Amino acid sequence: MYSSSYSRAKLSPGVRHLNKSKAKSCGYYMRIVFLFSSLIQSLIIVSLVLFVIYGQPEKTAADKRVKELELGFNKLSDNNIELRKEKSKLEAQLKARAEERAALEKEMAKQQIDANKTEQDLKKKSEDCNRLLNLARRPLPPIQPHITRSSTSSELSNLKRLYDQQEAKLDVVNSNFTQTVQNLRDELDTAVKDRTRLNDEVVELRRDNTFLREQHALYTSKCKEDFANSLEGITTVTREFLDRINKLFPHQLTFHLTCSSQREHMDKIKNSCTNLSRDVENKFQVYLDNVGKMVSEIQEKSSQLEVKNKHLISDFEECQRNHSEFVEKTSKQSLIAQKAHDDKVEKLLREKEELRQQLSNMKPGAKPAGFQASSLQGRHTPTNWTSVGITGIFKAPTVK
Repeated sequence: MYSSSYSRAKLSPGVRHLNKSKAKSCGYYMRIVFLFSSLIQSLIIVSLVLFVIYGQPEKTAADKRVKELELGFNKLSDNNIELRKEKSKLEAQLKARAEERAALEKEMAKQQIDANKTEQDLKKKSEDCNRLLNLARRPLPPIQPHITRSSTSSELSNLKRLYDQQEAKLDVVNSNFTQTVQNLRDELDTAVKDRTRLNDEVVELRRDNTFLREQHALYTSKCKEDFANSLEGITTVTREFLDRINKLFPHQLTFHLTCSSQREHMDKIKNSCTNLSRDVENKFQVYLDNVGKMVSEIQEKSSQLEVKNKHLISDFEECQRNHSEFVEKTSKQSLIAQKAHDDKVEKLLREKEELRQQLSNMKPGAKPAGFQASSLQGRHTPTNWTSVGITGIFKAPTVK
């Protein structure tokens, strides 16, 4: 290289070192930029984590309440299904009872027809027996023997033997008639007892049918009132729960997540919130099943007891009505009997007073008209008449 004619200032090593220390390299500034960017990213991650953990503390209780309500909705749905199954079972039982009742009514009608037919046959047989008995009791036409000189003792013995045979036949007919009548009476009594028993069974079956119908109607109404009305707000609660989940994770966030792990974490949280109902159902399903079973048993017992109470109240009212009618009837009869007794006593007292006046007006030694009539008939003496008259006069009737 060429050397310049101009003199150049020579820098000392110290000056050269000073100029070198004041100049900053590009790597230094890049490190500072990376440091600040990492700090900003760390702050963003920390703020995101804090937001996820402590950002919405009030929504935790609401979410729990939503979970509980969703669990209750699932349980009530299962209970509703079970109640429908029980309703179908009760309807099947009611249908079976109705079929049994129809069969029993047909059987009763058949038995009634058989009983009427048997009764007619028995009456017909009884009439035939009475006719035969009348024919048997009819006196035989008198035999007018031709008294001739040719009649002998052999003819008399034949007639006597024929008479004895007729008497024996009559005794046999009488005994057979008595036995037949007794058998017919026994059969008639048996048919009447069977008819009474069948009528009692029909009445009992009708009562059971009415009882089951009322119990089924009451049980159905209770299930509708207790369960259907409680299920009305479940749809609204479920809709609000889904709206809250959608609002919790909007499509456009206020800031972008630059960390893939945080984004995955947020997706996991969203999936867990979406599948929340299934987890709650798995945890509380057994409890809700037991509660539904207990409620169903309680409702069934309650409906049965209410129907029994209703029937008992109706029976009690009928007994009270019969008792009041009986008391009223007996009181009327008592009043009528008391009035008749008072009239009779009053009549006896009047007769007593009349007899007393007759005795007071009677002269000493005079004979009453009654004595004259009785003496004419020869049935009473003066002593007997006096004793009887005095007893009838002075013996007053006892009034209770």
